[in-house]
Formats: sequence, C-alpha cells, structure tokens
Amino acid sequence: MESLAKTAVLLLFSLMMLMVLPGHEARKLEVEVEESAQAPPPYSPIISSCAPKLPKNCGDEVRDSVLGLEGSVPADECCHQLVRWGKTCHDAFAQLLVSLEPASQKSSILANSKTIWEGCVDVVAQPPVSF
Repeated sequence: MESLAKTAVLLLFSLMMLMVLPGHEARKLEVEVEESAQAPPPYSPIISSCAPKLPKNCGDEVRDSVLGLEGSVPADECCHQLVRWGKTCHDAFAQLLVSLEPASQKSSILANSKTIWEGCVDVVAQPPVSF
C-alpha cells in the first residue's frame, strides 16, 4: 500500500505540473484508476494555483526530499525556485504528501518539509559566489 501511495503522489504531482503551463492552453488529462487502487484525495485550490509555478525537476527534488528518500536534497537552483514558489505553496504541498502517505509518516514528512524550507531559505540568503 505504501508504494501505491508513493505512485499516487508521483502521478498526482506530475499531472498537476502538466495541467497548466505558462503560455500554453490548459490541458485535460484523464487517468484511469484500477478498481482495486484507492484514488488520491482531491487537491486544494492552493495546489492548483501553485503547481505550475515550480519547474517539474525542482518539484521532483522537493518531493523526494520531503518524503525522506535517501540522498535527496534540492539543488541550490531548486531552492531558489522553491523560495520564489513561497511558503504557502510549500506547506500545501507537504500537506498533500501527508494526506497520501501512511499516518505513521506524518511527523517525518512535516519535519522534513520544515528542514527543506529552512535549508532553502538559508541557501537563498547566501551571497552569490564570485570568481
């Protein structure tokens, strides 16, 4: 069941990132969910408005980091994107992940989310390195 939840998170996030692309017409995507699979809960309007603002590669890095996947840390450029995305969007995304993962993972996900946010704020606050 845990891998189903992770698959649902990956699928949902990927779909959210594709739904609206700047300069392109909105796309409708249909996804079939097997009868035995549990469909993910509907995502909030905040997620709908936030998703197109974070590049997919950075969204993947943040998602993996928040889920605590081994070796996953957002790159500095993705930290800059995440901070531009905003804390409201980041927190909404973390809550979406919490809703899709087993209850036993809630505290870990929220702690990782806070750590990722604070680490990215620190990265953004550092002056650029000049050569």
